[in-house]
Amino acid sequence: MWIIKTVHKRDEDGGIAALELETEDKRLDVNVRWDGCTEIHVFSVTEENRELKDVFHTCDLKGFIEALQTLDSACQDYFGEGSYWERREDDEE
Repeated sequence: MWIIKTVHKRDEDGGIAALELETEDKRLDVNVRWDGCTEIHVFSVTEENRELKDVFHTCDLKGFIEALQTLDSACQDYFGEGSYWERREDDEE
């Protein structure tokens, strides 16, 4: 799903300092640093163009992901059957 576009290395020890990645469908483009600071670019992709729609910046990527997962769970609880949030047993495995 993710394509690594660029690997940025530290001069001192050659360790990885940051990555630039994008999804195969080019809808997400991400710059992520070793310390968890991340900038996520969300694009609208059509046959004609690729347009930037939104940018998220966080220095706690794991916390951001956890918040989105709990949001997903809350929406499942409230919307449930017949909605976008409905989960089939196959999806939970």
